[in-house]
Amino acid sequence: MKTQGVVLSLAVTDATRSHDFYREVLGAGCVRLEAGMVCIELPGLVLFLAEIPDFTRYSREAKRAPLLPVPASDALLSCAIASTGEVDEILSVAKAAGGRTFEPHEIPHVSGRRQYVGTFTDPDGHLWQLVCNLTDAHGAAN
Repeated sequence: MKTQGVVLSLAVTDATRSHDFYREVLGAGCVRLEAGMVCIELPGLVLFLAEIPDFTRYSREAKRAPLLPVPASDALLSCAIASTGEVDEILSVAKAAGGRTFEPHEIPHVSGRRQYVGTFTDPDGHLWQLVCNLTDAHGAAN
């Protein structure tokens, strides 16, 4: 799998508190807090923190229609993938290797992008999300 970047997403109880904590601890000047979500860009990793209601809206346990048919989790490891074909290929390999896969979907991202997302679990149930940006933040195709 050739990733174009890695994102670790964590559910938090208070995004403002998490924003302040990580800005202080990491000394990161590039911490953004928007709509109950925090995005921290580090070398080789983006840490994405979302308040629990926002985080769980991606799962099938969400009270309203979920964005993805995946189980709820406190953490989600995401990788940026170059093409939808590669997302599908990785899902196939994960399933053959004993992982559980979920049907890939297109979703709107908070940034305005449309994304093609495939999700699988490893044998221990840890969630991995494969993300291919279909459009940029302005809606133009990639």
